Amino acid sequence: MTILERYVFRRAVTNSLGALGALVLIVWIVQALSRVDIVKSTASAAGNIFWIALMLLPDLAAGIVPFAVLIGAIYTLNGLNADSERAVMAASGAAPKVAAKPVIVLGVLGGIVILLVSNVVGPMSSKAFRDGIRAINADTITLFLQPGRFERVQDGLELSIGAARGSNITSLFIADTRDPKTELIYFAREARIAEEDGQSLLLLSDGQLHRRDVKDDSVAVVQFQSYAFDLADLKPANQSDWISTSERSTAELISPNPADKQYREDPGSLWRELTDRMTSWLYAIAFALWAVVVAGQPRTNREANSAAMTLGLTGGLGLKALGFLVIAQVDGHSGWAFAAYALPLSAIALDAWLIWSDANITEWRVYRRFVEAAEATAHAITRFFEGPKPGTAEAGR
Repeated sequence: MTILERYVFRRAVTNSLGALGALVLIVWIVQALSRVDIVKSTASAAGNIFWIALMLLPDLAAGIVPFAVLIGAIYTLNGLNADSERAVMAASGAAPKVAAKPVIVLGVLGGIVILLVSNVVGPMSSKAFRDGIRAINADTITLFLQPGRFERVQDGLELSIGAARGSNITSLFIADTRDPKTELIYFAREARIAEEDGQSLLLLSDGQLHRRDVKDDSVAVVQFQSYAFDLADLKPANQSDWISTSERSTAELISPNPADKQYREDPGSLWRELTDRMTSWLYAIAFALWAVVVAGQPRTNREANSAAMTLGLTGGLGLKALGFLVIAQVDGHSGWAFAAYALPLSAIALDAWLIWSDANITEWRVYRRFVEAAEATAHAITRFFEGPKPGTAEAGR
């Protein structure tokens, strides 16, 4: 890189890291607070909740890195224009790639980070997080539930025990109303915490399941000799394998064990996870190129640079939303997996063509209409919060 390119790259990296830190912190706090209820009953959980919540960070960062690259790149390019540095570069004969190349390199580096996190760090942190939740739930049941008293361990989930001796429990009662369509009540004469394939399970013995359909108020009673719950979320383990797709290594997703229960019952879930890991990094590159398209042209400091940020975020959110919708449709027997790859690759190709052709979208009529609409919306919101000015007819009324 030249001196100018290193200067732009350094500013873009700094701004992107700042945006990444702020976005990750906000999302992490929301995610952590949503799980604070698990510390209500356990003293051990209160000491471990911070460490367990940290295990959420890799997956959160991987999802937010493309937006951090987009925000940091646009903010840097807008800053160069606001300080007239971009105009000076252009007037001195510097090629457009002086501003574009550092941003593209930033996008490629962001993509490499996402690829590493999604395929290496993410599965390990997800496993550590769910193992921590399993341990906390096991402690809640065996150590901190008071016999004969109903305790709410989650929203819509209440438990009661007759007695607990180590990992063995008698007279276990579970009321599960988390599904608004179905109410489930489990009763087991005996239960115990067991380890199977390295996972903690709650095994119920000699009990009944009462299933009530909220819509028609019908009740079905099922007698069972054994029933297994995954302690990560206290859901029946026989509905799917208790090792979630996010905990599996990429090698397991590419070449799953034919005897794997989840692979036999829902192979599409493994395809979705693999496709998501293999395509998420492409969005960092697409967003970096999009930032150059919307903010890479020289502008005077009198022009509205906020429109570039608004348009950039709108385009980024739209592309990512389409990506989520496509990923949700992926299974092992359709062309949705191809569409999941084609979507970001098409965005990359389109943005690259616009940059190569030196297209200036600020001269497009649709861009001007967008700026006018954004400014009108901002003025309307400002007037709404300011209220009528003193001395006007509206104020007199």
